Amino acid sequence: MQTTLASTPALTRAFARTLSGILVAAVSLLFAGPQAVAQTQMPSGQGIAAIVNDDIISMLDLNSRISLVTASAELANSPETRSKIAPQVLQGLIDEKLKLQETRRERVKVSQDDIQKALQSIADKNRLTLEQLTAQLQGLGVPLAALGARVETELAWNFYLQRRLAQKILIGNEEVNDEINRIQANAGKPEYLLAEIFLPVASPAEDAAVRTVAERLLLQLKQGAPFSGLAKNFSRAPSAALEGDMGWVQGENLDPALLQALGNLNPGTASLPVRALGGYYILLLRKVRTSPGLGDADAAVTLSQYHVPVKKGTSPDAIEAIRSQLIATTRAWVGCGVLEAAGAKSGSLLSGSVGQMKLSNLPQDMQLALQNLAVGQPSMPIVTGGGFAVLMICERTDDTTNMDEVRDTIRTELIQSRLNVVAQRKLRDLRRDAFIDIRL
Repeated sequence: MQTTLASTPALTRAFARTLSGILVAAVSLLFAGPQAVAQTQMPSGQGIAAIVNDDIISMLDLNSRISLVTASAELANSPETRSKIAPQVLQGLIDEKLKLQETRRERVKVSQDDIQKALQSIADKNRLTLEQLTAQLQGLGVPLAALGARVETELAWNFYLQRRLAQKILIGNEEVNDEINRIQANAGKPEYLLAEIFLPVASPAEDAAVRTVAERLLLQLKQGAPFSGLAKNFSRAPSAALEGDMGWVQGENLDPALLQALGNLNPGTASLPVRALGGYYILLLRKVRTSPGLGDADAAVTLSQYHVPVKKGTSPDAIEAIRSQLIATTRAWVGCGVLEAAGAKSGSLLSGSVGQMKLSNLPQDMQLALQNLAVGQPSMPIVTGGGFAVLMICERTDDTTNMDEVRDTIRTELIQSRLNVVAQRKLRDLRRDAFIDIRL
């Protein structure tokens, strides 16, 4: 029985997010600098680049995709760059052929209407008509059909994953409970907001070549190429459709080698290529926070603080004595009225009401000091404002946690995580069983 996108029920939320990622990636292809407009063909502009089972990838197909990639990743569209990225771009085209062949074997069909709607959506997001979108692509030397082919493949593959493979993944209540317990147990521990570029290593013989590719990508990053553009065009992780975005990740869920690499990074910086399970990774550390557990991330608190300044040049022993005295002084205080009255007498302009704010927006040291604090209870002293501050929560408003929604979200995320693994395994099997003749 043939299945079409148009004949199915509403897309699942996970599929909708993936579809959005595909369209976002395609939309960004149009925002290229002037250097990307003049197309530079590779030396062999004619002929066959690769044969994948019974399908051909022409040099024209490859050159068109290289033009899209250089525009999307904001790379210099020079003969040298095109030659260096050609093998990786060709591998992406080969994978697309394998995906499309598999979905057609499984009788998954994306109608021309589906493709047209997706292309129209891309044009709309860029505030263009479809004719103007076509002209933009032609300026890159790329026919609209090249973008349409990419959209068709990804729509069909994600539909196949969600409607065929995901149906076989069952997540029981016990697994959901274990995940809830794990999240709560890790409340208060560091979490990392990450993006990734993943380059798989299929065999030991490929290791050096893949590392070279990773080093080239890192060089492009240092030269100003955006991480998001490189991730969506070169990464082979499921997150590539979302420009490499991994979301918030706890350290215990990372390969030890990746966690160690994060220890050397400041927010906003990328790692060197890291060899971990399956291949090479380049990680972008965006932010670090304390894990809020369930339901506490958006807690709003009204704060007051009692501040004690410390003069510059004060000895470490004297600083520790001030801290110890502050703990002894504030330990018995109960309620913000007591703290604010003492602050008014202290003479420090930093003492008094701080106002209302979200816990998740506070610096990490403040989050740690406040996360388990009862209303009206003084915190341990923290270093701030050229001295020490004791914080107190005057009022706390926790968003009501709907556990049914939490369980549904966790179940969906567990299914998607397992589906990503199944999809990678499926693509690996397709590569292994295919006849692939590369002629570059």
